[in-house]
Amino acid sequence: MTSEDQPTKYQFLSIDEECEKWATSCQDDTDGAPPCFAILSQFYDELMISTFPLEEERDDLEDWFQCFHFQIKQVRWRQQGRENKDMQGLTDEEILLLRGNAMDVVIMIADNAGDKVSPSAPTRQLDHQASSFAGLYAPNASNSSTCGSSKPTIIGAAAVEYYKESRVGLLSYIVLHPDFRGQGLAAPLHKEALSRLTRLSSLYSTTKDCKPLMQAVFAETNTAAAGDVSPEQSLLRHKSLNKLGYRLVNFPYAQPPLSTKDVDASFDDLLLLVYFPGRGEVTEDHAHKYCPWYQNHSSDTESVQLDVNIPFHYVEDFYKSVFGYNSVEEQSLGIPDYRDAKYYKLAEWFCKHKCNSGLVDVELCSPPWEDCKEALYLEMADWNQSNEGH
Repeated sequence: MTSEDQPTKYQFLSIDEECEKWATSCQDDTDGAPPCFAILSQFYDELMISTFPLEEERDDLEDWFQCFHFQIKQVRWRQQGRENKDMQGLTDEEILLLRGNAMDVVIMIADNAGDKVSPSAPTRQLDHQASSFAGLYAPNASNSSTCGSSKPTIIGAAAVEYYKESRVGLLSYIVLHPDFRGQGLAAPLHKEALSRLTRLSSLYSTTKDCKPLMQAVFAETNTAAAGDVSPEQSLLRHKSLNKLGYRLVNFPYAQPPLSTKDVDASFDDLLLLVYFPGRGEVTEDHAHKYCPWYQNHSSDTESVQLDVNIPFHYVEDFYKSVFGYNSVEEQSLGIPDYRDAKYYKLAEWFCKHKCNSGLVDVELCSPPWEDCKEALYLEMADWNQSNEGH
């Protein structure tokens, strides 16, 4: 067996689980930050910045820290017997965080003798034989040499979010270090990310009376027009996501602004994908857990249908997580109404007027994938003109 054929050993580290364990052992936040924040920062510096060079589409690391600090606070509330929906005595910011999304980042760390992982961190140790899977595209990192012997070797990571009011999961980011591509590691990393979404929905749901707790698992990916990578690299990225089980939703999608400064500062060069692995590739329990929206489809069609309200409510939930859940109160503070945003109006029009059947197509064909927004903006303009005054 050659060195290239040697199985890659790795461990998974869940930031949310590590934060929970740290919160249990510490009385309050005066003890500082969880040790796992150092590994989270390392991942962000080594892979996030190089893989997602467009700042407007990349989450801020400080926002991640804030989210995990609030989830630590929720751990302590649970220890005190307080329910997630108990908002009495909370600040406006805490209410926003409570109703907003929960997140986790699962980091895949090489299980080398010299690697040191926080001893309190929950990890799983696995062997994985190298395979021909292409892995996810990530531009070659220029700072890979910065990993000294005192730092763990990060193979890759996936960030996931659970949107509580819309009851959907989001694969926010998934990336592999260029040195570990082509070894079949994206698949187990993605599988672990899905399990983290299940955990988030169980722990942080504020609508436990509504079933299922997770209606769909979405992912977003840049169009070729985004310009962050070459068209060839963009196609490789799309093919990799498709191989993981993600299909294009023919829904006009843009990422709502990540701040309240400009209601129209959405990132538009995006496509919305939904997790729908091929039939026969997963167990019935797996499909029921992550694709409960699916009913059936004819074998001679190249698409299945998704309730259009699921992606629309997710978009609305995303907007609210930034602009607030009380529109009247937020406007009194000078925060603009997200419902005035150009993109939001398109999504609302598509949901309420374009999709008369209430269903949107999920394409089963492989990439290349096309963005539908430009044509729909023109169609909406014609519709508005025809229905003016009605």
